[in-house]
Amino acid sequence: MKPVTLTMQAFGSYLKRTELDFRLLGDNPIFLITGATGGGKTTILDAMCFALYCKATGGRRSWDSMRCAAAPQGAETMVDFVFQLSGETYRFTRAQSQYKARGTGVLKTKETHACYRMENGEWSLLLAGAESRVREKAEEILGLTCEQFSQVIVLPQGDFLKLLLSSSREKAQMFQTLFATGRWEQAVHNLKEMAARLGKEAGELEAAKRSILEREGVETLPLLEEREAVLREELAKAKAAQLAASVALQKQNGALRAAEALAEQFTALERQKIQAHALEQQREDQEKKRQKLALARRAAGVYPYFTAYRSAQKDLLTKRQAYTDAKQQLAKAEAEQNAAQKQLPLAERYRAGLSELAKEEERLQGFRENACKRQELREKQKELAQRFVLLEKQRKEAQERLKTADRQVADGNAYIENALQQSALLPKLLEDVQGLIKEDAAASLATQLQQGIPCPVCGSVQHPRPAQRSTRLQEAQNALQQAQKAASLLESAQKRLQERRAQREQAQGDLSRCNEKIAFLRSEQQTQASLEQELSDKLGEWRELSAIERRVTEVRNLAKKNADLARQIEEHANISKRAAAAAEAVLESAEQAYREAKEAEAVAAKQLQQALADSGLGRDDDYAAMMLSPEQLEALERALQAYDAAVESVRQQVKRLNQELEGKDRPDVDAERTKQSQAQEAAEQAAQAVGKLEQTALAAKDSLERLQKLEEKGKKLEEKYGRTSRLSALLSGKNLRKVPLHQFVLGVMLDDILSSANQFFATLSSGRYSLSRVTAITSGNALGGLDLEVFDAYTGGARAVETLSGGELFLASLSLAFGLSDVVQSYSGGVHLDSLFIDEGFGSLDQETLDTAMKALGQLQQMGRTVGIISHVSELKSRIASQIVVGKDREGGSTVVFRSV
Repeated sequence: MKPVTLTMQAFGSYLKRTELDFRLLGDNPIFLITGATGGGKTTILDAMCFALYCKATGGRRSWDSMRCAAAPQGAETMVDFVFQLSGETYRFTRAQSQYKARGTGVLKTKETHACYRMENGEWSLLLAGAESRVREKAEEILGLTCEQFSQVIVLPQGDFLKLLLSSSREKAQMFQTLFATGRWEQAVHNLKEMAARLGKEAGELEAAKRSILEREGVETLPLLEEREAVLREELAKAKAAQLAASVALQKQNGALRAAEALAEQFTALERQKIQAHALEQQREDQEKKRQKLALARRAAGVYPYFTAYRSAQKDLLTKRQAYTDAKQQLAKAEAEQNAAQKQLPLAERYRAGLSELAKEEERLQGFRENACKRQELREKQKELAQRFVLLEKQRKEAQERLKTADRQVADGNAYIENALQQSALLPKLLEDVQGLIKEDAAASLATQLQQGIPCPVCGSVQHPRPAQRSTRLQEAQNALQQAQKAASLLESAQKRLQERRAQREQAQGDLSRCNEKIAFLRSEQQTQASLEQELSDKLGEWRELSAIERRVTEVRNLAKKNADLARQIEEHANISKRAAAAAEAVLESAEQAYREAKEAEAVAAKQLQQALADSGLGRDDDYAAMMLSPEQLEALERALQAYDAAVESVRQQVKRLNQELEGKDRPDVDAERTKQSQAQEAAEQAAQAVGKLEQTALAAKDSLERLQKLEEKGKKLEEKYGRTSRLSALLSGKNLRKVPLHQFVLGVMLDDILSSANQFFATLSSGRYSLSRVTAITSGNALGGLDLEVFDAYTGGARAVETLSGGELFLASLSLAFGLSDVVQSYSGGVHLDSLFIDEGFGSLDQETLDTAMKALGQLQQMGRTVGIISHVSELKSRIASQIVVGKDREGGSTVVFRSV
């Protein structure tokens, strides 16, 4: 098997539709499937296996686990695998789609499975339907189950290293599924059950013997033998009597047959004489037929000329009628031509009216253009009216903005004037506040003066008029704050006033522009109204465009009708003219054919007259009645020959029968039949007697034989039980080598695997190593027979496989994998699978071992095999030119790229 293409979608890590065309790798390539761990390298092998068996490699995963987790709900999961095998190209497809059930909304799935074969460049369907049927078809084509395919096509190195180092019991478990050795274990189990059944069979055997003796009315086997002998002797006597009766019957049957044969000869002679008399009575009629045949042969020479003459006469009549018909057709055609020529002036009148209709259409086109222009003016008037309404709205808005701006400017002027006034009072207010502050400080000091204590200011100990606290300080401070605030806001108020003045100017400008536009629109409306009135005056009665359009259509239809009528008249005139010319040509041809037919009829008449003269027949003779067709002549000759043959045959038969019956008399057949009936009755009575005795003797003989067999069976029963028990123990592993049957079978299969594997191992190890089974007998209860050892040619001895280095173990497991692949293929019907995929295992190899492994793979390639290596080891990227690089896209799905380095 060689892969051709593989297509995946929503499968494993491959979200988008991905197609691998292995033909890009060339014939029998070694290629590398590489990429990051978890990128989807092994999924490629899973897809091949899934397309064939609806299971991933090893049969471990199905639809649910293989559908891409990132696939949207409506995306179809599918795999499509095309491969070549034994000169044929096959295609297996698997697909699963999801949908929601109506009503419930429950998510359901629908699967499709099919396989095809390429026939004459197209796919021919082999099978479609149930998953199991398509899987069985794959097993039939490849000769492998899913598990076997996984072992043969995909070589996971870790599994074969485990197989290499495992015990006999573990190897047995590994091989049991691959080679279906369960039937050997079942055979051992059946032996155990057989031993259990033997005791039960012994009891049943004794009961059967007693039943036979009771049925025959005896008690022992010797008595039954004596009874059978007596019946046998009586039967022999009855058979002797039957034989004598049978011989007598045979003798009488011979006599009866002889009498009947002789009587039949006398009867045959009588029949022949009667037939001879009948033939003699026909002689006169036969002579007349001979005379008729002679005359017919003379007239046969005239027959071709007579036929030719009749044919010429018939042809002359046909040509004469054709000539007459042609003259009539010419007259009819000329009449039609004259009538058509008379219609030509009418066609000219129709064509003359076309120019008038064209002028009217041109005039209507002018009306239509004016109507369209008026329609356009009306549309423009509507547009102007809409613009006028919009401008009126804009003018009102501008007026409102102008009023608002005037009010805001006036308010701003008042505010600024007030702020200027307060700013002018600021120095005086500041001076007043400062004076009041001093007064307030004196008042505060006065509150602290005491009689007899010196004033801190003047030093007097008398305080006749202490300063009083004034209430004007707070008022002055408030006034000062307001004035300061007005001064600080004066600049911003002036800026706002400037902005409001600018807004007022903008509103004034907008209002002016709106007034200008409104005035322009009013002028434009008046102009449009004048133009519309002018166009309406020009249109006159054709004011509506629809009426103009209808009239244009009417004019065009009338023009087309007139043109069609003129063309029809002219065409009819031309056709009638050509028809008249053709009729004239036909008449000339018919006239010529008529003249030629008259000449041919005269020639045929002359030839007929000459033929009659040559035959000796006159023209007035009824030679037509004499003539016979060739078929009639042949039939008459055969009839006369048959009559002559019949006369001769009857003469010979009469002569022969007279010679045979000379000196013989007719026998009495009825008397012989009576004797035969009597002999038949005697033979039947003897046969009945023999039948009764045979039935009794046969029953006794059958009972005797059955009883003897049961006796013999009883003797053998113990022997069989002993053999069965011993054989069951031996096959269960209770033997010297402690090897049960199924494990012995596996040992034979393992020998085949090792024989094939050692061919590879010898190459990989440069002839140093070979694998073999351990032949030493195991101790204890451990099962043996499948343990392996390695023979080292360098030391000349065998040792345990565990003693091999890591690289050597890899080469050994690789060789074991190749050997297993070849043996499974040979056990599966010899289907040759030309492709191998090696999954990882190269990372632990040193440089020399890797070189050897690559050399071995190269030899496999030369043998016509395609070898795919799945690995992320960077060293292999530089050694293997053809590569399938697995990566990831932005959505997280896997991608593949074919690369050659």
